[in-house]
Amino acid sequence: MNEIPLEEAEPARKAFGDLTEGEREAVRVALVAIARDPAVGREIPGWRPPSVEYTYTTPLAAGSAEAITVVYTHTPGLGVTVVYYFRDPQVVD
Repeated sequence: MNEIPLEEAEPARKAFGDLTEGEREAVRVALVAIARDPAVGREIPGWRPPSVEYTYTTPLAAGSAEAITVVYTHTPGLGVTVVYYFRDPQVVD
């Protein structure tokens, strides 16, 4: 299975710099999942086709209530653009 090209927008690069090393590791794990299948995230309605905007939330540790959420867009044929990362105080299913 081919991975989808990923790029980070400037706000995502800046946010990544503010994360702790543990949070950065959670982001890296999330980006691997997103690169394999961009539809792994939760779709944000109202985005203009052909692009789709998603959020993907991953816990910081097993059983943790804290998480990192990745906001990104996917345009078929062009790849994924990571828009932002943020700390999420509670994992939402």
